[in-house]
Amino acid sequence: MAILGGIGMLARLILTNEEYSFVTWIRKIIAGGIVGVLVYFALYGADILPIYKSVLCSISGSIAPELFDWARRTVIKRLK
Repeated sequence: MAILGGIGMLARLILTNEEYSFVTWIRKIIAGGIVGVLVYFALYGADILPIYKSVLCSISGSIAPELFDWARRTVIKRLK
């Protein structure tokens, strides 16, 4: 499932016109993999067809950077 999340993020990076460094690509793909695994464990017991689980993991991997940025902003905001 980490591969599906990472592939979702890779597809998103390929489709954007923004310029990123190689390190940023790797960091975002790893974040996509982490989120893909988290979504897999969240859906582990759900009675959903496996194809839908894989689609959800890849889509969640593609939105991973926004998810991590939101979590970071929320934590920083609450600590102040």
